[in-house]
Amino acid sequence: MSWVWTHLLGVIVASVLGLSEPELTQALRGEVPTRTESFVAASGKAAGRGVGAIVINKSLEQTWAVLCRFDNKAEYMPRLEKVSVLSAEPSRIVARMQVDAAVTTARYTAIFVIDAEARAIRWTLDKSAADNSIADTIGSYELHPINEDKTLVVYRSFVDSGRSVPRFVSDYMTRRAIPNLLRAIKKRIESGGVWRK
Repeated sequence: MSWVWTHLLGVIVASVLGLSEPELTQALRGEVPTRTESFVAASGKAAGRGVGAIVINKSLEQTWAVLCRFDNKAEYMPRLEKVSVLSAEPSRIVARMQVDAAVTTARYTAIFVIDAEARAIRWTLDKSAADNSIADTIGSYELHPINEDKTLVVYRSFVDSGRSVPRFVSDYMTRRAIPNLLRAIKKRIESGGVWRK
């Protein structure tokens, strides 16, 4: 296959995954590429969403099994202090999250949609919960098999704290928080589910 076709294939594969070709290359080299992408939030306001990717040295099924389990996420996810599963069905989980947000503690209820066929977990804020301390959150994990023993995880997350935060501060937090989160997930999965923060 010529270089042109190889390059074109790389661009197509990366775009299907929602990554740029350099980001996909970085992830395959063992790095954790991150960026902030612009989108329009449900409120109609322009917003920034953090995006990151990581390769987990475990099968798609092993990676999926860990990410779909909610009762133990506080054991390994940075800043996550407590998770209370309020309701659980095979394709939908409602969970109350308590997060150390540096200067305060954030508490909110999120609805997680488990799409087993697409190997994706998507979440939104449960706006019916009266005691949410954030204004909004939207996010996803999307899993893609690289081979039988490697899985690419693409993560996206938007959080509206309800407070005015300068864009450069938000971007800085994205560049730090996403790699820390994805590396912790990698350690948990690659340890067979025993690594703790």
